[in-house]
Amino acid sequence: MSTPPVDLVQRVVGIDDVEAYERSGFELVDQLRDLLERSSYDLAHFRDIYDFGSGPGRLTRALGERLPGARLTATDIDEEAIAWLAGNAPPDVDVRVTPWLPPLPFEDAAFDLVIVISVFTHLPADYQDSWLKELHRVTRPGGVVIATVHGEAHWRRTWEVDFKNAPRRVRLRSKALALERWLRGFAHWRGDGWERIFPDYYHTSWHRPGYVRRHWSRWFEVVRHEEATVPGTHDWIVLSHRE
Repeated sequence: MSTPPVDLVQRVVGIDDVEAYERSGFELVDQLRDLLERSSYDLAHFRDIYDFGSGPGRLTRALGERLPGARLTATDIDEEAIAWLAGNAPPDVDVRVTPWLPPLPFEDAAFDLVIVISVFTHLPADYQDSWLKELHRVTRPGGVVIATVHGEAHWRRTWEVDFKNAPRRVRLRSKALALERWLRGFAHWRGDGWERIFPDYYHTSWHRPGYVRRHWSRWFEVVRHEEATVPGTHDWIVLSHRE
């Protein structure tokens, strides 16, 4: 199996270890399987699986090997990453570039499992709301959405390491972010430098569990929220589609 160029790998995981990147796709499949089992689902039962924000396809390609009977769809805003995936994914995988905001080019209730890894970790609130509404549209009743967010563990690591060693203007901004995150349950930081690679709206966001339960329940039932225990890693959220 071909491996993606180093620059595409760095956009996803921030390192240039391509072999580790490829292994992490299969590790993600194992994590998803175990997470679904803890939520009373079986990964093997899903047939129409959508990798939303796939990048060059580390998860998509691993799913293709582990679930050969599933119909897979992968999309991203990154045209270069999608072009590489389109040339290196199995021919039956539907690979497309999508816009920054809805709509998606899919019919209502097209998927029974939607996986959103490291997307809501970077979007402002209005973009998130638009995509939650759209993902509700393309997920069939009884279907599942799995998403990751930056939670308490990621915030602590950022506060204690990144902000502590940052310039004074960033430290001042971090106090306002901390207050916003505490009061609202959500904060979006635009000073993280991601604009050098991605569109200007794409930065770093943090979610508190109460915000997810309260706000995301407008579109989905929050079945499970597993908070990260390792600093800097993501929380896992399992959502169930409801009418």
